[in-house]
Amino acid sequence: MTYENRFVKCRLCDNWFLHVYGERSIYCERIAPGETEQTCREVGARAVFEKKIQDEDAWKLYKRAYKKYYARYLKGRMEKGEFKIWAEDAAAERDTTIKRLELTPDEAARALIIGRLKEKLNDR
Repeated sequence: MTYENRFVKCRLCDNWFLHVYGERSIYCERIAPGETEQTCREVGARAVFEKKIQDEDAWKLYKRAYKKYYARYLKGRMEKGEFKIWAEDAAAERDTTIKRLELTPDEAARALIIGRLKEKLNDR
């Protein structure tokens, strides 16, 4: 079985671009509409990330905690290694929580899961 490159439409600017087999991008490398320097790939990826943060409580909590601990690291109140370990653990906890939330339709149970994530992210 052979795989080939193909032309696809950019989901941001609607121009065609060569999609190389194995790449995951759905946006081209041209300057994005309304931008002077950023490409469709940069603008599109950022928009997807921001939407994820707005729509998912687990991502909101993670981003807030990450900023808090990163500020501690920048101010010298937390060592780089300690911050790195926290960040890895927090990302794993976030991903586990997102999977649990996908399997839990009950709002009360979802609130408990989110509460546990909040505690775990802020336990240091």
